[in-house]
Amino acid sequence: MPHVIVGVGLVLHGLITTMIGFGSVTSPNSAAIPAPAWFNWWPGAFGRSWLLDALNLGTGANVLGGLVWLAAGIALLGAGLGWLSVSALSPYWQTLALVGGALGLVALALYFHPFYVVAVVINVAILLLVWGRPAVAG
Repeated sequence: MPHVIVGVGLVLHGLITTMIGFGSVTSPNSAAIPAPAWFNWWPGAFGRSWLLDALNLGTGANVLGGLVWLAAGIALLGAGLGWLSVSALSPYWQTLALVGGALGLVALALYFHPFYVVAVVINVAILLLVWGRPAVAG
């Protein structure tokens, strides 16, 4: 059962990350998501990159940021499916998990908001799960 939980967790985390990336790529200039009033102390806007917005690099940079999210999500989704023994992805689940976790941390650094702390912990846990693990899933 824990084997299935890890695989489903990777797939769900990959899907969420992919959806964030898809939204960033298809709507690179969208407005930030309003934060609750009690969260006005945080200087950055949720759903926008603090760094890319500060550098004022334009739409291309926002699309590039979205592509980082998208690549991370697709890699994590593939890692989860490989972990769950989808034969075409099984041999690559570790590489996909490492790439997805690392790119996910890059995306989270670019778009950091305190609401993303859970995602940071999940990505670090993925990297720790994979690091030094034998090539066979489970």
